[in-house]
Amino acid sequence: MRSKTKANDLIVSQILKTCANGASKTRITHKSSPNSMKVISYLLLIDEGFIEVVTEGSRIVHRATPRGIDQIKKFERLLGNADKLIVKPETCLQSSC
Repeated sequence: MRSKTKANDLIVSQILKTCANGASKTRITHKSSPNSMKVISYLLLIDEGFIEVVTEGSRIVHRATPRGIDQIKKFERLLGNADKLIVKPETCLQSSC
């Protein structure tokens, strides 16, 4: 079973990645499979300065801020190094060990 913290981090990561190049609220909702936790995360990301809301003509676009882009990179590094965090004991088959 996954921990809630890990699940929340994945939600935040999905939302930020969707907003990296700008996205409408509908696109964010579709890409991150909406539920109440994701909507709350989305609103908190705006409040915390990870996502900015910009008006482009008649469209409202949500973009990841530089702070949000940095957070995406941190998530990717963390997920990329996740397999390295598991330490596997090595067994010595020789009698000299």
